[in-house]
Amino acid sequence: MSERPRPLVRIYYCECYVNERRIGTYDAYSPREALRWMRISLMMIATTLDEAPYRRARTWLDHGQPAAAHDLEQGRPHTLTLKQRTTQATWTVSPIPCPPEHEARA
Repeated sequence: MSERPRPLVRIYYCECYVNERRIGTYDAYSPREALRWMRISLMMIATTLDEAPYRRARTWLDHGQPAAAHDLEQGRPHTLTLKQRTTQATWTVSPIPCPPEHEARA
């Protein structure tokens, strides 16, 4: 009797860096959860940004999430970088494949 292949399980490692200094991480269990973390952390700083980076943040919030979700569902990382004067903030979500439970315990 053959076993069905199990679907690939992934976690989504989320990070935020400001000027190459990590200021936050989060382990998400779905693309939706990862993007929610990214959206919330982005919204927390968006109102403090100058006009150009604020517009870029707003564009991602309003229109960029479907493409980001597609990337993550396909196993590709997603990154958003905003620059303001001498400051650069980067959010990255990286899908990480996980072995099935029974293999992880072996």
